[in-house]
Amino acid sequence: MPAHITGLRRIETSGGEVMKALHAEEPDFLGLGEAYFSRVDPLCVRGWKRHNEMTVNVVVPVGHVRFVVEANGTFDEFDLGPDHTYGRLTIEPGTWFGFMGGVDGGLVLNLSNIVHRPDEADGKALDEFDYDWNAEMTAGNVGISAGNAEMTAGNVGISAGSDEEQ
Repeated sequence: MPAHITGLRRIETSGGEVMKALHAEEPDFLGLGEAYFSRVDPLCVRGWKRHNEMTVNVVVPVGHVRFVVEANGTFDEFDLGPDHTYGRLTIEPGTWFGFMGGVDGGLVLNLSNIVHRPDEADGKALDEFDYDWNAEMTAGNVGISAGNAEMTAGNVGISAGSDEEQ
């Protein structure tokens, strides 16, 4: 399976919530190369990207981000965030994916098994896959419709060919 969700614990405390991300004894822990955050602006699309060596483990602790994973011509959508699915999405090497911020954007934590290197990832333009980023994001009644999620050159985020981390 090129991608899967692992449910994560949320622990209420008197001073605020503890939100788990990854434990060294879990099967998806393949070592830690680095942990980094990516802020995703509202309705901004970032993709398509494929890591050839890195196993991506992403968690969205703030906001809402939709991840789209392509496998053999089909697309799986994962709506992550504390008010959506609070879980960790693991994406295996060799898997194409992209992501889009919800109406308020989101914060993505990637717990990768290797240090990011631009030369180990490939990118494609958004239109190279037959996926409609303008379609309504329905999980959790987010209310994004094609009319207000219009993708223009001004609000499309980092291109797939960028050397920036995602």
